Amino acid sequence: MHPRLAEVMDFVERKREELLQSFAGVSPEPMRRRVSDERWSVAEIIDHLRLVESSVAQVITKRAAEARARGVGEERSTESVLGALDHFEIEAATHLMEAPSIVRPRPYADPADAIVGLQESRKALREASASVSGLALGEIKQLHRGLGEELDLYQWLVFLGQHEGRHARQIQRTLNSTRAGDGSLTHR
Repeated sequence: MHPRLAEVMDFVERKREELLQSFAGVSPEPMRRRVSDERWSVAEIIDHLRLVESSVAQVITKRAAEARARGVGEERSTESVLGALDHFEIEAATHLMEAPSIVRPRPYADPADAIVGLQESRKALREASASVSGLALGEIKQLHRGLGEELDLYQWLVFLGQHEGRHARQIQRTLNSTRAGDGSLTHR
């Protein structure tokens, strides 16, 4: 894998591990609970992340195919892109954001199904990323409606990692809020 893409994918994988740790050992019932009718449960958050990741994998595959047809060449840079979206403070944000309908979770998503879906979306992302290794991904762009800017494909991957980091903290807040001393959470 090209070093630039490898760095970004390592970041994405680290963020996935943080996400998985945020609900490790939690039984299904607390993962179904909502803090309020307007807030997602942990299972719904996981389902949302599956949808986002699947969409990013599709963007990478589609835009890379179009770029190849246009004759976009090989990646020449090895410069890091990990800080490219820091000005958006995606991970630091704590305010609620309205998710576009395409990435809204299934209401009352089943925790087991959501986790399996997340594993499947990661497989699709890994396959998409491996298929574009060496291509000049910094030259291939797609509008990110939520951020209001065109992002290159490296930035889409950075966004994905930061987005999962944001939601890992949201999962912890959700679990803490729904816990309410009921003793139903089990941890490894």
